[in-house]
Amino acid sequence: MRTRRVIATVILALAVAIAAYSVWWWQAAMAVERGVLAWIEEQRSAGTMVEHRGLTVTGYPLSIRAALESPHLATRGVEWQGTRLVAEAPPWNHTRIALDLPGEQRLTLVQANQPPFDLRAKGGGTGHVLLTFGGLPVELQIGLKDLVAQPDALPVPVAALDLTATQPAEPPAGHGDAGLSVSATASGVTLPQEVPGSLGRQVERALVTARVMGRPPKPEPASLSAWSREGGTVQLDSLKLDWGPLKLAMNGTLALDAALQPQAALTAEVRGFQAVLDALQGVFRPKELAFARTMLTMLARPAEPGGEPVLTAPVTVQNQALFLGPLKVAALPPVVW
Repeated sequence: MRTRRVIATVILALAVAIAAYSVWWWQAAMAVERGVLAWIEEQRSAGTMVEHRGLTVTGYPLSIRAALESPHLATRGVEWQGTRLVAEAPPWNHTRIALDLPGEQRLTLVQANQPPFDLRAKGGGTGHVLLTFGGLPVELQIGLKDLVAQPDALPVPVAALDLTATQPAEPPAGHGDAGLSVSATASGVTLPQEVPGSLGRQVERALVTARVMGRPPKPEPASLSAWSREGGTVQLDSLKLDWGPLKLAMNGTLALDAALQPQAALTAEVRGFQAVLDALQGVFRPKELAFARTMLTMLARPAEPGGEPVLTAPVTVQNQALFLGPLKVAALPPVVW
């Protein structure tokens, strides 16, 4: 009799615990659903277009999984459309949220007086969001695969694209501290046939890491102007490009001039620059190319005795033009905010 009573007590305790956990999980799931819907309404109130075809919260008992069907977001020249977005975390730890983006994802960037830029990730992607205990996002990481840039114009296949953005838990005290750090790595880029093929059509890797110094501004003239006047800059920590014989590494500082146009003071280290000059035949006049070849050869130094020449030169952006040392490489279109 005593054994039966003990067993019954244990079963009752387990039933109570399961019931209590179930209620707690349901409350947590409802809180997540309310939070997502509140965020959507907040973005709509701020002028962002946010649409979807349904929100579900599942995952009982060991996770909370929120899924948005056909998410669609558009704001300030940026538009994203996805097949599905799934965010999942254990109910007892909301500081790391796993992201799953199954199916095709499409990103469109629109700049005034310029053709739109489209990026389609046919293979979807995965990632995560890290939050503080107070719910502030401090890191976002997304990995996409099987992409095509400009799919409706000159398709450029990209095997993989990894994006990461981080921000401190506390706002930066001034423009000497980073308010936002970003990195992007593209690998396995196949260039279209229309591109001159002297460098090859495979870009093995393109990498950029940068820090926005100070509190990041909104992408609108008033906010950008105030940020720039107060000393806001972007520190380009690394820009690397591996494209056939061309190996480029660059770092420096970017800023905005009084007209909110980009300006930059950078240092570039270039290997394989002779192949670049060969690729520019037909773009510049023969005399210009001969002058550039002479100047760059004079500036280049072998990294080691008998090694490949390495060109270390200043790169500047000013007055909507790109310069490599004294040589004007390209005119740049105006940026319209």
